[in-house]
Amino acid sequence: MTSLKYKWAIGAFMLASLTYSCKDDVLDIKPTDFVSDAAVFSDINLTSQFVTNIYSSLLSGFERRDAGLGQDWSVGFGLLDMATDDIEGHASLNVNSIQNGDLNPSNFNFSIEMWQANYIVIRKANTLLARIDAVPTTDSNLKARLKAEGKFLRAFAYQELIKAFGGVPLITTEQKVSDDLFVPRSSFEECVNFIVKECDEAAVDLPPGYSDIELGHATKGAALALKARVLLYYASPLHNPGNDTGRWKRAADAAKDVMNLNVYELYPNYYRLFLDKAGNKEVIFAKKYGRPGRTHETAWKLGMSIQAPAVIGGVWGAFHATQNLVDSYEMKNGMLISEPGSGYEPQNPYANRDSRLDQSLLRNGSQWKGVTVETFEGGNANMASNGDRTKTGYGLKKMMDEKYVTADQVYQGGDNDWLFMRYAEVLLNYAEAQNEFSPAHSTAFDALNEVRRRAGQPALQGLSQAQLRERIRNERRVELSFEEHRFFDVRRWKQGSIYFNQPVKRMKIVKNSNGTFTYTVENLENRIYKENFNLLPIPQIERERNPKLEQNDY
Repeated sequence: MTSLKYKWAIGAFMLASLTYSCKDDVLDIKPTDFVSDAAVFSDINLTSQFVTNIYSSLLSGFERRDAGLGQDWSVGFGLLDMATDDIEGHASLNVNSIQNGDLNPSNFNFSIEMWQANYIVIRKANTLLARIDAVPTTDSNLKARLKAEGKFLRAFAYQELIKAFGGVPLITTEQKVSDDLFVPRSSFEECVNFIVKECDEAAVDLPPGYSDIELGHATKGAALALKARVLLYYASPLHNPGNDTGRWKRAADAAKDVMNLNVYELYPNYYRLFLDKAGNKEVIFAKKYGRPGRTHETAWKLGMSIQAPAVIGGVWGAFHATQNLVDSYEMKNGMLISEPGSGYEPQNPYANRDSRLDQSLLRNGSQWKGVTVETFEGGNANMASNGDRTKTGYGLKKMMDEKYVTADQVYQGGDNDWLFMRYAEVLLNYAEAQNEFSPAHSTAFDALNEVRRRAGQPALQGLSQAQLRERIRNERRVELSFEEHRFFDVRRWKQGSIYFNQPVKRMKIVKNSNGTFTYTVENLENRIYKENFNLLPIPQIERERNPKLEQNDY
């Protein structure tokens, strides 16, 4: 079987054209930066590289452009979760249009980019699927796998679209100029059914895993996990107003299928989970990065700005976790800080907390790159002269690699992967769906407690369906923080008016003359959320291109 090695997309087609041209007569000069469609689909190796290029087109959380698709200067400046109660972003970010209650079809660049980037993936996948059967090769297994990868990638792009916009146009063939390009929206249900079908078909020909050098390609588990996620959204209140419990059962069964593969397991170290690649069995599907060919700028755009140039000079400090999020981390005894008897001390607020708090956030007293972080008034992360100082008392640690110490290394960019899907999400998907279908079922507790065990949190038991529902939701908030689940979870639960319509809070810290600290929680910013924000409006520019998109049922 021909080995399909993952190559970085930057320059991949230039390399491919050079390799291909060397077979021709040296006098038959061809452009070295272009490969014709005929050439790509006449050579299985070039077809493989075309598939690699589709992967490179996926939009990850590390690559969102606050100023819109193509505006690379703004890449990595923001996450979707900056529009939630978990993060306060930079004051100049476009994402503030949602926070201010001013979302409309023209002013949210992330949604415009999501629409365009995912339809680019769909267009490429449709081209692959239309032509791959005719590619000459004796390796039928490779051809079947590439075809399955195309189906998965197309399904993944549609999943990204429908969780943001609801029903979207289903384009499943390679379009020609002579075709009717004005495709109306399909319903959410039709889109779900299509994605599920594609995932089922792709899973048949996708392998359970790859060698370390080939990591990044879709697996059988990725296809099944994508199916489980889509069915969970389909069962959720936003799309299931009648609470058809059969939908919850389908979602639970789909997540269980991933668990039954016995391929995945939780990585033992939560912080290292987002940095380590080889041997990381929690990762199901990720956008691959690696020096020197592909890096991301999260390290210096979202990193905490500390006035210690030799340590972390030059970062922009565009990320500030809210006190709202910090308050959701339990005590080590498993109790919420708001519960009587939890042991929470407002003037010693970080003592005896869920270990994921200090593995995800930098706070007053944290150790980072050999320096003690000071978020108190006038501290090294909160000086008045520092325009990028912390606004909330917190900075980002999760997904940030501490090994990059100097400013030059920070500017070179991060090379850890963006995790689209991981096993902890599957366990939480199962717990949620199983609890809704079979209230407070023991297997829902088992899945939830498996995630909690890694963090050192005690097992939960003996809760009602409603109580377990709330603990599962809180677990998702903590475990999946900053992975862009919160943005969609609160919407699919129809809880935006509760969580996103409240002030976000900060921790004000004053260092006293005797060296102790006084901690005071303060309102930082009021937020406005409207029910019609549960789905993003289709971008106006797309409505102008396709008048049939005006038929908006959402």
